[in-house]
Amino acid sequence: MKTIFCIITPELNKYDKIILEEDCLEHQNKFSLKHHQKPFKSLKIDCAFVHYFVRELSLSYFYRNCVIENLLNWKGPDLLMLVPTKKNLIDYNWNDRLNELVRERCEVDHALSWLSTLGGAFSALGDYFENCAETAGKISFHQLKLAMRIDDPNIQSRCRLYLSLSLIQKKKYRLASRIVRTEFQLARNQTVVDSRLVKMCKGIWSKLQYEHGLYRKNRVIKR
Repeated sequence: MKTIFCIITPELNKYDKIILEEDCLEHQNKFSLKHHQKPFKSLKIDCAFVHYFVRELSLSYFYRNCVIENLLNWKGPDLLMLVPTKKNLIDYNWNDRLNELVRERCEVDHALSWLSTLGGAFSALGDYFENCAETAGKISFHQLKLAMRIDDPNIQSRCRLYLSLSLIQKKKYRLASRIVRTEFQLARNQTVVDSRLVKMCKGIWSKLQYEHGLYRKNRVIKR
């Protein structure tokens, strides 16, 4: 059994003509309301809902046949008149929140990049000047605060490892050792192991052993 209904706008502009059959749905964009033989039964329908309604009719055999059956049994409407939707399709409040979070993340990433460059320079000089090692440690601490703000555990681990490098340069080997051991265990126990973070821990541990060995030799020589 074939069922036909038309969709129009409130200004009586033609929108779509739907021809429903058991096995298919057909659209006829070009149609005229003048030659209709009987009076129209109209139903006002939300303009957002009609999109999903027509899509479901085209996709679901069961739903399409239920609609056809109900239209025939209850002599349903043959004219659907679109009305403006009462609800916003876009969640503007959530969009504003997301926009703020994205902008904040971009700014934090930008700041972290600059601090990494600056911290790397001071860390390189920290092997020769203790005040540079102190500055590198402060930069690592500020990086850690930013990483905690965006709640990124991998970046937090790297910042703590950068701090351990500063501690090694200031000859605070015990505290540096504790940090490296902790971060290594955390990196190994992650669900998805970051191989670069594990290698970073091993590299800093090697530097710690080397610097501590030199420190002990120098103390023996001075005695």
